[in-house]
Amino acid sequence: MKPPQFLVLLLACALCASLQPVFGGDLKLTETDDSIRVTLRGKPVLEYVKTARPVPNGIEKHFSRSGYIHPIYTPTGQELTGDYPEDHAHQHALYFAWVKSKFDGKNVDFWNQAKDLGKIEFREVQKLNREKHNVSFSVKHAFMVKQGDKWIDAIHEVWTVTVHQTPEDHFLFDIVSVQNCVSEKPLSLSEYHYGGMAIRGNYQWLKEKEDHSIKPGDLQFLTSDGHDRWKGNHTRPNWVALSGKIDGQDISATVFCSPMNFRAPQPVRLHPNKPYFCFSPMVEGPFEISPGNEYVSRYRYLVTSKAIDVNVIEKYWDEYAKTEK
Repeated sequence: MKPPQFLVLLLACALCASLQPVFGGDLKLTETDDSIRVTLRGKPVLEYVKTARPVPNGIEKHFSRSGYIHPIYTPTGQELTGDYPEDHAHQHALYFAWVKSKFDGKNVDFWNQAKDLGKIEFREVQKLNREKHNVSFSVKHAFMVKQGDKWIDAIHEVWTVTVHQTPEDHFLFDIVSVQNCVSEKPLSLSEYHYGGMAIRGNYQWLKEKEDHSIKPGDLQFLTSDGHDRWKGNHTRPNWVALSGKIDGQDISATVFCSPMNFRAPQPVRLHPNKPYFCFSPMVEGPFEISPGNEYVSRYRYLVTSKAIDVNVIEKYWDEYAKTEK
């Protein structure tokens, strides 16, 4: 039996509406079945992954994931982030995952996917929005744990990603993560040396194990306290900047940790030779995401096609810190 003609038209209109771009000045936000893309003056800024992408050849299927951002682009078009890296296939560009934790008395790990103790997936788009100087989208994730042979939701997370109108020399966007318990059971986070909001850099920055040399174009870290990737590990800076060359082009990206965050300024895990770092509040000791209490995390990202300029970064930090009080 064929559906009524009016119902066919209604469904077709709904599909078309879901694929229409949302404009905000020179910003354009476009949703498809698989992703949400943001461009500025026709240049790509970032892409959010709704549908898990095919796992590259040679990488196990359990590393598949949705609910993260990749790529993040520089103003000159380089891909800042890396996904499914051969050395650590569970590191997905810009992502949020907890590591050593417990739920309902069982060990849980949402970060190391090979353990099969936890997983994260995209669930739904909650909102697309445009303002005069920005566009934004809100998306829901589920942090899942095994109960027998089934996966159940332990934590629901909503990301609100806001991309700002900026001059041509940089991109600027914010992420606010809000996590809530699904049931009356808490998620307990143990003291650990990494986990949380992370960013994995371009594959061109990967170095051999134990290689601590710095060659022209190599990835370097700089914290707001002036520390590099070795002295800065597990310190508590206001921001962390990474810089180097991608495809021969100078780039820099700075991540600001909101002063409103839990245990701000949060400790950071700066890896000694892999192109990633994360903000890790559990370095300071265990804590709990409990029923009825939101766990909120806020971060700002500044991306340029230039080498690090500390004066510029501090200017943006001052502006961000004033708005986060």
